[in-house]
Amino acid sequence: MKLRGNYPVLYGIELITGILTFTLCWFYGDLGLYALALFFVGMALTMKTKVDEREMQLMYKASAFEPAVIGAAMAIIYFSLPMVNWFHSFISIAMVTRGISGLILFAKE
Repeated sequence: MKLRGNYPVLYGIELITGILTFTLCWFYGDLGLYALALFFVGMALTMKTKVDEREMQLMYKASAFEPAVIGAAMAIIYFSLPMVNWFHSFISIAMVTRGISGLILFAKE
């Protein structure tokens, strides 16, 4: 299995990092943001230096779902859970959304 250019692995790491970030920030506050280092390590290991056109299109498509889900989730958090930290929620929801949409798109193609 090749690691460089394996985008389902990248989006899987992003999904796991988003869940870890949310969980660790919930229990440890700002110290939980150190879980983001896992994403940067995964990105450094899996990204190719020259991405072809089809992969770039799929990555853009995976990122296109992110704003709508973040907006809806932030509205729910604002009205239902005002005590939740917005920054931690924003990062976690963004990573989980991109991870799920990337896994679905790259698994389908």
